[in-house]
Amino acid sequence: MNTFLSVNATAIADLTGEAFRSASIRLADRHTWTDLVASASQDQALLEALILSGLASHRSPEHPLGVVEAFHAKADLLNLRLGSAGAAEALLDLLPYRDRRGTRRGVPGMQACVIGKQLELTASFGDKSGIRWNAADPKVRIQLQGDEPLAAVLQARHERAIQERCTPQWVPGEAVAPLRRRPPLDRDVISQHRASAQLASALLRRPRMWTALVGHDGLTVSSALFEHGLDWTFVRTVAGGVALHDDRLVELLQDAITGPDLQLLDHVCEPKTCTLRFVGSGGRVEGWRGILTVRTEHGNSATGRPGRALAALGEVRAPSRPTRRAIAGSGPEQSRCFVLTPGPSSPGAVHGVTTAVADRLATAWAAEGHRAAVLTINDGAFEFSWYRSGNGAWPTVDVPRPTGHVIRWNRLRLTPGNGEAWKASLNPGPSFFAVVDGEAIDATLDAARERCSRIIVVDGRPSAWAGGLRNKGVDGVLFAFGASEYPRCTTTPTWRKAVDGDRTVDLAPEDSAALWRERHLGQHDLSQIPLAGLVLLHIHEEQTRSDAFTEQVEGHLSRYGTPVLGWLPPEAEEDRLLRRGAKTALDRMSQENREGEIAAASAIGGKLW
Repeated sequence: MNTFLSVNATAIADLTGEAFRSASIRLADRHTWTDLVASASQDQALLEALILSGLASHRSPEHPLGVVEAFHAKADLLNLRLGSAGAAEALLDLLPYRDRRGTRRGVPGMQACVIGKQLELTASFGDKSGIRWNAADPKVRIQLQGDEPLAAVLQARHERAIQERCTPQWVPGEAVAPLRRRPPLDRDVISQHRASAQLASALLRRPRMWTALVGHDGLTVSSALFEHGLDWTFVRTVAGGVALHDDRLVELLQDAITGPDLQLLDHVCEPKTCTLRFVGSGGRVEGWRGILTVRTEHGNSATGRPGRALAALGEVRAPSRPTRRAIAGSGPEQSRCFVLTPGPSSPGAVHGVTTAVADRLATAWAAEGHRAAVLTINDGAFEFSWYRSGNGAWPTVDVPRPTGHVIRWNRLRLTPGNGEAWKASLNPGPSFFAVVDGEAIDATLDAARERCSRIIVVDGRPSAWAGGLRNKGVDGVLFAFGASEYPRCTTTPTWRKAVDGDRTVDLAPEDSAALWRERHLGQHDLSQIPLAGLVLLHIHEEQTRSDAFTEQVEGHLSRYGTPVLGWLPPEAEEDRLLRRGAKTALDRMSQENREGEIAAASAIGGKLW
């Protein structure tokens, strides 16, 4: 099996409990491996948030929330394997019914039926307006460990409702009169959970995350309404003698590839408790209006679980406690940092390629065994929220955000072997006119040098050229842009054809270099820029011919102060159309293409380090 696919499938299995083979089959069809656990659609996330609230009452020391495995996660489907029938019974308390007084209880619109040995929960929340009118109804399928049938559990719930003189309203196909008026917020569980549905869904889809931590002894879950939305509180207990604070938990919750991509709001460690608070990262549109609080306490157990190594954190499996991978190479590589900016525009140039080029270079270097990082610097950006609860003005305030400059380190991709690929964004906060100051950039570059040896800075500020050069620790500037092949001949201008006819003139290498530089760089004064070199992409899908002529042309370009570091292989047309991000050497591609990608990046890196 492909080593890169194996690492990603292992990371999924570690956090979700899904079988390794099942995860491998699903990942093999992915275009890129930017995020490994699929995110739920809006209504699906709402259903999963309600299910999490139902499982919160179940206590299981072996399996948090009673969930053994969350598998086959899609935008509109999730499969859960529960450890006992008791966990399934706790879920069935969510089903809607009308009591003897005619009052409706449970979650309106939720339905349940048994298909084979599975219990299928669906819901119709009546919110299919706009572009979601044709969205499929959300669906969660419940199984028991050992594939025990669940028909008896649902039948027992139905009989209990009848004995209590209640009318079940969860049978699919049975007409239920709509609510005449919306209940108040304190009794409207749908509106409550819609506020932070994506937060709850992301945690439900990773049930094995908690048991991977050293000393895990138990987990309880609760939620509460606040002015900014719905907050979730996870109280985890660890064995006596185990440290309350665990950096692995912070890394997991902030990880963007395998984790829920949260952002640390604050951290308070006391003698008997450790409290971490997280919020959703920037760019969330709906379902993240809430705070996740993780409070760690000592339990009654003396030993607890030993913990497991996690591929998501770059750890290796060890017989005792997890250990981090050793750094590649016999000695540390000299840390150097370069600012990567879009090159001067030219006819047919490829725009918006800077971040994609940085990602491709860093991941290819990581595949070779290097520690590489992409650092993005942005000014403040205003975040929009489209959430509407339908209950007046709630939420009435914004979710709290971290104050000051915030840097978030995430793995750019999971890397087999000893290499590491990181990505970090430096943002000043949600203020619309906030600006990243030079001191924050200097501190970030220092932190990057301690973590990695090959650093690329993508400066997204309007003053990118000036700001990126004022800071210490920058070794030079790289231009990345689309370019055409070096010309080998030229033709007579149109207005001369009447006199000279169609005439082709072969170009010498020095003439080709001068003409190419004039076309792509001639309109810009580069004398004040510490240009380290050019990283080029083909405008069309063509490969640069590597021969004596090409080497001589690039030799003359270097003499002109514009050295060409290398050409990255062109991406296939379907890759450019399908990608959400750049396809890299650590994504799904043929071995031939991967070797070409790594070889091109290695040649570029070899001229800079």
